Amino acid sequence: MTDYDVIVSGAGTGGVVTALTLAKRGHVVLLIDRKAKERIGDKTCGDALASHHPRKLKELIGLPTIPHSIVEYMVDGIDLIAPDRENKLRLDGPTIEGVSFNRLKLGQWLLALAEKEGVEVLSSTKVKHLLFNEGKVSGVSANLDGEDQDRNLTAKIIVDATGSSGMLRRQLPSSSPIDRVIDKQDMMVAWRSILETPEHTFETPNILEIYWDQDQTPGGYTWVFPQGHHRVNIGLGLLTLPGHRGPREIFDNFVKPKWDFMKKKLDIIDSSGGMAPMRRPIDTLVDDNFILVGDAACQVNPVHGGGIGPSMLGGALAGISASEALDANDTSIGSLWSYNTRYMESYGVKQAALDIFKVFLLSVTNEEINFAFRKGIIKGSDLLSVSITGEMKTGSGEKFRRLISGLGNIPFLKRVSEVSKLMAQMRNIYSDYPKSPERLAVWRARLFQVYEAARRV
Repeated sequence: MTDYDVIVSGAGTGGVVTALTLAKRGHVVLLIDRKAKERIGDKTCGDALASHHPRKLKELIGLPTIPHSIVEYMVDGIDLIAPDRENKLRLDGPTIEGVSFNRLKLGQWLLALAEKEGVEVLSSTKVKHLLFNEGKVSGVSANLDGEDQDRNLTAKIIVDATGSSGMLRRQLPSSSPIDRVIDKQDMMVAWRSILETPEHTFETPNILEIYWDQDQTPGGYTWVFPQGHHRVNIGLGLLTLPGHRGPREIFDNFVKPKWDFMKKKLDIIDSSGGMAPMRRPIDTLVDDNFILVGDAACQVNPVHGGGIGPSMLGGALAGISASEALDANDTSIGSLWSYNTRYMESYGVKQAALDIFKVFLLSVTNEEINFAFRKGIIKGSDLLSVSITGEMKTGSGEKFRRLISGLGNIPFLKRVSEVSKLMAQMRNIYSDYPKSPERLAVWRARLFQVYEAARRV
């Protein structure tokens, strides 16, 4: 006998949605988080979410509409700003609409939904170790704040939703097909502040701004996300490449002097740092009795770092597949495999293609970005299409004429064309994701060939 059907370690958006989904289907679920209960949901974040994500969650698990009390402001578009600040691209339309929200309130709302469905919550509790029985995951040891001895808690399925650290994932045996360690160069570090700006008015708080500068934030960007006319979430993220600087140092020495409103009177609501994976999802999100969700599963958009939507989707799909496995009384890797196929089809395919685009962006200079914006080689609609579908098309017609206009930089144009082909190859590979664990190794080998080609572009 086990103590629970499922134990979820980590009450971020992915973990809570997993627990909620399972409880709604009648399973006994324990949700553990190291934070005090009233702080669950407090996390360094851009605090923005595209509207299509909650719509999908409503369709999958009946997630209620996000309450107005959580929403700071409605978002209608995004401005992408070139390093020279003289050119920008506007991304707008129905597919870009979303909300700027209060991250803590969102976390507390999701937690309340889960508890209402019967999820047991252990807050202020540190999960320390995986437990194993006959070589398979069987539970966790945890320490509740104030207790001298650890508790051993068992379950039929353990969900690692511990965030970018993947604390439980890293304790899996070397024989597990799950990637235990993420390459440091696939991790993004970030710093952000939420500020009241009594002396500055944001005239278009419905438009978010993303500023590219490969010298300051390689592989990342600076964001300015208004939350009304006198409030803003401003921050930056960059990949942890060799010799990278700390994000707070860049915030203090680059962001503060460069943005005029940062020089006026400001009231600091919150300032904090964070980390997130920036790559394709983990190649398999399951093993026997074990599931990955959220940042622990690398369920993050590799280009803009958005993780709230993908992690909630991952949580819902994990909950659905885990529920089916529990009902069948079989929680082996084969029985849980449907979570892989569901996630890879719905979001992983786009994520993987964008990972190739991310590799390409690392080699692009500020001068090339300025050139592409100035010549109109890249339109807002192009980048919007890439971000939504993971496809970058460089066909005939208008795009061909735009490419001709950029003949001053033939090598760059050839690279754009080549990366477009590699992104298409990656999408084809993910459309052929294995239907069972036995074909995973062969499938993985195909991935590495595309990555090697992308690094040469």
